[in-house]
Amino acid sequence: MDRSSITGVILAGGRSSRMGEDKGLIDIHGQPLFEHIAQRLRPQVGDILISCNLNSERYGRDFQTVPDIKQDFSGPLAGMLAALSVSKTEWVLFVPCDVPAFPVDLSEMLSVGLSGQKAAYARDTEREHPTLCLLNRSLIPALTTYLKNGDRKLMIFLHSIGAKSVLFSDSAAFSNLNTPEDVANWKTHNPDLSQDDK
Repeated sequence: MDRSSITGVILAGGRSSRMGEDKGLIDIHGQPLFEHIAQRLRPQVGDILISCNLNSERYGRDFQTVPDIKQDFSGPLAGMLAALSVSKTEWVLFVPCDVPAFPVDLSEMLSVGLSGQKAAYARDTEREHPTLCLLNRSLIPALTTYLKNGDRKLMIFLHSIGAKSVLFSDSAAFSNLNTPEDVANWKTHNPDLSQDDK
């Protein structure tokens, strides 16, 4: 699947209650976390959107922002539905704003792993990572109905539509930054590589 046929969406619409501030805007080596995510995502997709409910001015400086259709912080599925609804491409790749080392071949691996289905998501040898997923816009009606019924669990939705799980061997790639301690550890073990990226 050509990357130009895929829209990338960074999920930054949660409350970040454990972090105490907006996770996507946490400073990592002089740059907000979501920009690190965007740099890693950019080679894998044609366009990037930010799913956010707060701080849209900051997120929107360089990217189109997409708020949830219902502003009740009802989880990642609400952000996914809103992004699918505005995407100009048939396929949408989702990544959360707090997994800075997600696989550089995420888009490619999920595309190959679809096996004719309309959705695929990542897993490693230990657990599933449903917020890192590739969804087709044709899922909008099913997802709309699911949310209208009051359901919110992403994994249950993915199972219900027959989504394929795709195994990634490096579980460290899915480490997420949920707390200030996580951020401090990340900075310690991941020195500033931004100069190498430029």
